[in-house]
Amino acid sequence: METALQGIKVIDFSQWLPGQYCGMVLADFGADVIKVEGVKGDPNRGFAPQLAPGMSSWNLALNRNKKGVTVNVKTEAGQAILKKMLQEADVFIEGFRPGYLRSKGLGYEEMHALNPRLVYCSITGFGQESKFRNQPAHDLNIIGLSGMNFLNDCGNVSISEVQVSALGGSLNAVAAISMALLARERTGRGQYIDISLYNTALSMQIVSLASILGCRVTGDTPFGRRAHYYDVYQTKDKKYISVGTIEPKFWKRFCEIAELPELAERQYDFSHEEEITAIIQNKIKTKTRDEWLELTEGGAFCVTPVYSPEEALENDLTKASGMVETKTEDIGSVTYLKTAVAMSDTPGSVRFRAPYAGEHNGSVLTHLGYSAEQIRQLKEDGVI
Repeated sequence: METALQGIKVIDFSQWLPGQYCGMVLADFGADVIKVEGVKGDPNRGFAPQLAPGMSSWNLALNRNKKGVTVNVKTEAGQAILKKMLQEADVFIEGFRPGYLRSKGLGYEEMHALNPRLVYCSITGFGQESKFRNQPAHDLNIIGLSGMNFLNDCGNVSISEVQVSALGGSLNAVAAISMALLARERTGRGQYIDISLYNTALSMQIVSLASILGCRVTGDTPFGRRAHYYDVYQTKDKKYISVGTIEPKFWKRFCEIAELPELAERQYDFSHEEEITAIIQNKIKTKTRDEWLELTEGGAFCVTPVYSPEEALENDLTKASGMVETKTEDIGSVTYLKTAVAMSDTPGSVRFRAPYAGEHNGSVLTHLGYSAEQIRQLKEDGVI
């Protein structure tokens, strides 16, 4: 089957979620992705749960459809291997601290001189030019620094199970790489891509931050991320429903079903926000989540249950989505979340499992011109 990125060779030298997810998306759509790791493998190989030795669920999820090699870039021989790989690559993904690969002779300038068509993508917490570029940070730190944790407008912070800036940065990288490859068709040249998780987190708040900036001019109160008609409420059985009744017709329908006719004309009564929210919360607590679901016709007008991740995996929406696929691999049965992007002519797919660390050292190095004896010596020397 024809794939969208058929013939595109990608070197994925990333250790954590942002780069690995980016490489996964490119691989799902047919790119030939080689996952490069240190000789001990990426740290996430040791995460729980383990489906096989060195095969965590994290690793299997993010590195499917990739080949795997191990290279010690602290050695000159390892640097030479990576240079050979990049000389014939289309895309390079890396997530090291700014300046680290440059110190090994593997920075963008050196690789551009070696391969002018290379698209070189760096994914870091704060980007290459920020004065904070060397500050370590994970997604939790990034979303806190960017203001994203304050999701309820009440001064209470929220921690998401979703690594928002990391995945957002990954998808920005996928888009940027795709655009750079398209630009290369016209110019014949690759280019450098600088993806910052912090900038990503800011950009993902475009509506709320635009409201704040606009209100600094007008003197108005910024539109919040929640309101009595757009909030989450606890039910009698200590579960939750989300009430997303932005449209007046949905708000009035909700008031009718909840037997709160006195609120039907008070949708925009923000001066009594706490009072109205308390009235709704008290009413919602009189019934269980499933009772509300039955009354609201299964979410037909934006009043829906809040599911746990376990419930979400088993519900009818997920079953109907076709997103979950179980494949029989040589390590046993593995269940994957498929790509969320549907394309009519060049769809993405899960073709094969993630590699063991260095599983394809032999075939990749042979392709690069190394002899069997040289490969044996590289392994003996700790280069691969």
